[in-house]
Amino acid sequence: PVATTVFLIGTVVALWLGIGATLPIDKSLTLGLFQIDSTVKYHDVGI
Repeated sequence: PVATTVFLIGTVVALWLGIGATLPIDKSLTLGLFQIDSTVKYHDVGI
């Protein structure tokens, strides 16, 4: 059961990251499913 669980989770993660690798960087990790405001992170950096 442990090996099966690890295998299934690993497969899902590999597919998730594989699909994410083809998307723009702001949508890659969440695949656009979750809202992450990437503009707030670097807003106060004085560049």
